Amino acid sequence: MFSKAPNGFFTRDMVVFNGLAQNGYVSKGFIFQPPDLTNAQISELNEFQDQLCLLLASLNDNQRLQVQFFCDSDYRTELLRYHQETEKLVTNPWTRRARNERFQRYWQQMIERRLRRQRLVLYISRKIEQGPKGLLSEKALTDYYNALLDQLSAEFAQVHEVLCTIFSGQGARIVPMTDADHFRHFKSFLNPSISTRFDYDPLDAFDPELTIQENCWHSEAAGLEDFGFFMDGHYHSIIVLTRWPKTTYPGLIHRLTNLHLLDFTITVNVDPLPIREEITKEEREHDRVAGDYASEKKL
Repeated sequence: MFSKAPNGFFTRDMVVFNGLAQNGYVSKGFIFQPPDLTNAQISELNEFQDQLCLLLASLNDNQRLQVQFFCDSDYRTELLRYHQETEKLVTNPWTRRARNERFQRYWQQMIERRLRRQRLVLYISRKIEQGPKGLLSEKALTDYYNALLDQLSAEFAQVHEVLCTIFSGQGARIVPMTDADHFRHFKSFLNPSISTRFDYDPLDAFDPELTIQENCWHSEAAGLEDFGFFMDGHYHSIIVLTRWPKTTYPGLIHRLTNLHLLDFTITVNVDPLPIREEITKEEREHDRVAGDYASEKKL
């Protein structure tokens, strides 16, 4: 865990925290577009559950998974592409009028935040275990960092192949995030007022030479005495769950992800636990005593 707000750089379509040295972290996001299983059969839901289990089992000991689910009404890119295709390809007057009316109607609904779009992003991160020990010259350090970035890019490319293999059976789509995608996600997260500015593309102000905070964190932030904090003209509340409740009911997550709200984010952090190869003497003795007691009860 970071004691301060983490900072780093966007490079090679990855996010680097704390530098490319020992105790640094490298992360990459993948936009996850699952199939609509709202009215799917039980067998399809069970198959998707098995795919999620495979996802968790595919994580290495040095990898960490973060799942971010959030909602917005941003269809700006799709609507603008729809409008451009209308202006470029459609020649029939009635068809052009109908498409323009639909564009104006949906654009107004987007501005009024009456549209809803659910998004899901998977962030896979790993810790850098070694640093450039003994390298002093600028050329040697540059070659080392380039080789390390090439290695990390290859690792995340393999992660993408694994994700596609796991979720390809039901038509899910996994899109690797680029530096522009990472920047837009961080920028909108740290500046929530951007969600209402559909005429503004934050990518115009992106500078890869600057850090994450210099690129993205341009709003004030102040903690509140009771709970939460105030940032960029919005009040924020945080609910942290460290373990699942003892009793749940089917459809709990479905209700949570289908709230009639747009300004909320659900973040799940998954850390793999190390597998113990040996059992301690106390555990062996406990198992032996429990086995003897069970045998006596059976007799």
